[in-house]
Amino acid sequence: MSGIRINHPVNPAPANEQTWDTTQLQEEFTVTGFGGGLVTVTRKSDGVEGSLEFNGTPRVYHSFRAA
Repeated sequence: MSGIRINHPVNPAPANEQTWDTTQLQEEFTVTGFGGGLVTVTRKSDGVEGSLEFNGTPRVYHSFRAA
């Protein structure tokens, strides 16, 4: 291999969606599950459970959906 690395996000954040980096995610949510481009979370402010999509590098979480 030539050492070329392709950086292709699995789930790119839509332009109109709020995003969180890892530190922001930890401040606002408790992560309850992880895998396959999704994390399940509980929002700390009100206890609402839901999920977030994420991309790989850089890690960005987005598209919160309440369960």
